[in-house]
Amino acid sequence: MNITRLTLKNFRNIEEGTFKLDPDFTVIIGVNGKGKSSILLGLRVACGAFFLGISEVKKRHIIESDIRLKDLGKFLVPQKPVKIEAEGYFEGKIKDTIIWKRQILEDSKSTTSSDADVGNVRKIGKEKYHQIVLQENDNVELPVIAFFGTSRIHGAGRNRESRTGRQIFKEGYQDWIEMKATTFKYEDWLSSYDFLRKSNREYSNTKQAFFDTIKKANPYITEIEEQAGKLWIKVQIDDYTSDLLPLELHSDGIRSFTEMVAELAYRCVILNGFLDDKAVIKSRGIVMIDELDLHLHPTWQRHVIADLKNAFPHIQFVATTHSPFIVQSLGANELINLDKPELTQIPDELPLNKVVTDIMGVENIRSDDFENRYQRAKTALEEINNDNKKLTLDDYQNISSLIGKIIKDEVNDPIYKAYLEAKEENETD
Repeated sequence: MNITRLTLKNFRNIEEGTFKLDPDFTVIIGVNGKGKSSILLGLRVACGAFFLGISEVKKRHIIESDIRLKDLGKFLVPQKPVKIEAEGYFEGKIKDTIIWKRQILEDSKSTTSSDADVGNVRKIGKEKYHQIVLQENDNVELPVIAFFGTSRIHGAGRNRESRTGRQIFKEGYQDWIEMKATTFKYEDWLSSYDFLRKSNREYSNTKQAFFDTIKKANPYITEIEEQAGKLWIKVQIDDYTSDLLPLELHSDGIRSFTEMVAELAYRCVILNGFLDDKAVIKSRGIVMIDELDLHLHPTWQRHVIADLKNAFPHIQFVATTHSPFIVQSLGANELINLDKPELTQIPDELPLNKVVTDIMGVENIRSDDFENRYQRAKTALEEINNDNKKLTLDDYQNISSLIGKIIKDEVNDPIYKAYLEAKEENETD
């Protein structure tokens, strides 16, 4: 499953808008309240249409709180019709693109599910369900669909359940609407894998594929093991190397990100286990992540998108962020900028300060303390000029050094930047 275009009308705080999605990774940015999460939530409803013909999976319709309210001063008026329209394709077949939509019409309170609106996507889901359940055919490719909201890391502990085998739809899509650490099930699968493998009820290489994926997605992990379903990992970050410890004893960033990746890899294995050692790298689908940068250090934010692409090469990710480091890592067509939709600049070709100012719209990247010192210096120079005083050689050298540093930070050309750095080193020597 891959969605190329999403149109929203009167959905949450979006009056109307059409958004093109990159086949690999799309990041949405904008000031608070502009509609980043609304796009993700609309996409979730669009993806959920796939489950309308599958009885075992929870459905997500448009609900009353999704209806946009127009502020008329002393009262609010619900705006209808509400529409979510998606264009996309399945199993990598771009030529077989289809369009479907979910709506609440003006004279209705419920979401439409007619053949005209969702018949094509519902048919695809229903056919796959019948192939697996009625025809008992396990070799059917299923899309991974998962939504990770900002509450994904909340809570502590989870209920462990005994497993007697793979329940493809129940396990593969459990809580897909809101994936939370408290309900992750990868530990249940890990603890039962070896026993079920002996009785030929698990595929031979999916456990190793699971471990390989975690290390690809989190390159700080140097060693990973499983004890009674629990992940034990060793991490190396710069000159720090941890002991081999249970995952829950590591930092919030390491723990929350690794658990999200582990749960996602487990879903790939459950849904497409017949692909065995390639169950993760060949799984397709859509994964939505609100605030991808949660608990991640800026250095990690710089490469987290590349890591996810490497670990899940056929999954389409759509995420929101406030991090300029994540934005700077984006290529062409991977950014939806709700503040400046007309911009055509490619983020990964810009220095960080230009990403912050030109793309993210931050007017001043200097600290308040710097601005105060700047104003004092400006006042002092104005006084020198007014008193007809002459600048000393030291004054000129200090000003020249400051200007050179600013130019080096602002320059876009990597060759010229390297030249300025070399020049600065020579002058220091």
